[in-house]
Amino acid sequence: MAKAVFELMDGEQLFAGKVSGDCWKMPKTSINRQVSGKYYFTNKRIAFLASGLIGTASVSWEIEMKDIDSVKTCTTPPFFPFGILIKMKNGDKYKLSIFKRKKYFEWILSNIS
Repeated sequence: MAKAVFELMDGEQLFAGKVSGDCWKMPKTSINRQVSGKYYFTNKRIAFLASGLIGTASVSWEIEMKDIDSVKTCTTPPFFPFGILIKMKNGDKYKLSIFKRKKYFEWILSNIS
């Protein structure tokens, strides 16, 4: 199976792409676990493409900006100040871990409706 590739949709503008980071929480996993990959931030969505050889499709995801209910900063294990916790309108939660999180946190906050 080919590795997933990020592609822009019609009318979509890239804010930042190939941003290295980890995802610690996502709806498909029942416990917090560290998954490394690349983030892509656009005016319409946030995508996470997990890196690795096996099972990356099951932990890769994308969310639409319009479906985000709230966003706040948080820590990531053990107590690093790199986290962004996103709560979706349907109750799902995503915990992103990114260096220079302030830039991405402020961008997400300014782009949710």
